[in-house]
Amino acid sequence: MTESPEMRAVALPEDCAADERQWRWPAELDTLRAEFLAAKPYPHLVVDDFFDLRTLRQAYGDIPPPADPAWTHWGSGGSETCRPEDSKRGIADTAALPPSIASLLLQLNGDEMVRDICAVTDTEELVTDPTLWGGGLQCSGRGASLRVHADRSRHPDPVGFDQAINLLLYINPDWAPDYGGELELWNADGTERVSSIAPLFNRLVLFRSDRTTFHGHPRPNLCPSGLYRCSLAVFYYVRRPGDGAPPTNKVQWR
Repeated sequence: MTESPEMRAVALPEDCAADERQWRWPAELDTLRAEFLAAKPYPHLVVDDFFDLRTLRQAYGDIPPPADPAWTHWGSGGSETCRPEDSKRGIADTAALPPSIASLLLQLNGDEMVRDICAVTDTEELVTDPTLWGGGLQCSGRGASLRVHADRSRHPDPVGFDQAINLLLYINPDWAPDYGGELELWNADGTERVSSIAPLFNRLVLFRSDRTTFHGHPRPNLCPSGLYRCSLAVFYYVRRPGDGAPPTNKVQWR
């Protein structure tokens, strides 16, 4: 198979040295890998105080206003009662983002970060997507929610890459626990919530992505009007074997 120039493979070398990193893991990567693999309902990891605080605060302050035409309005995956400007929206194109946010996304999609994620998730090789299809900057306001779902299986173009690991980094500095908006992880058939993760500032969430990793935030945000639940989302891929049948590429909603 010929690799698309839009997708880039990053493998885990024997020696991974940090080079002016702005992030910090709370333990050795081997320890975090064991925690990731043992988590229920499926492999995931939550890391607090992950990134440089000044960098994240600058990024949050530079988020474009809701009326900016660069936003794509995604919504909740169902009916909504929130104001249109509070519904879930996103910007994946780094050229349309302020430099502070674009730089953050480039780091999260960069070789050093991806090598760390390979180690933590026990993945031999991950493929990055510079287009950040479906990811990038994501925001939602008061009353917004997101139905529980399992993500699409594969990148739309080219189709030879399957989504394998999701990364979320929350950048909303004033989010209080009583504002809700928890990321919920559900069981393999999407019928029962197993874990809830508050979207707190500078919290990183990594989780495996396949057709059984149901997640969402179905409970509406309770934050004040004008405050937004904001995250950076990056998806990492694995190559599908040349003889592997491509799985369905529709979101599975619950």
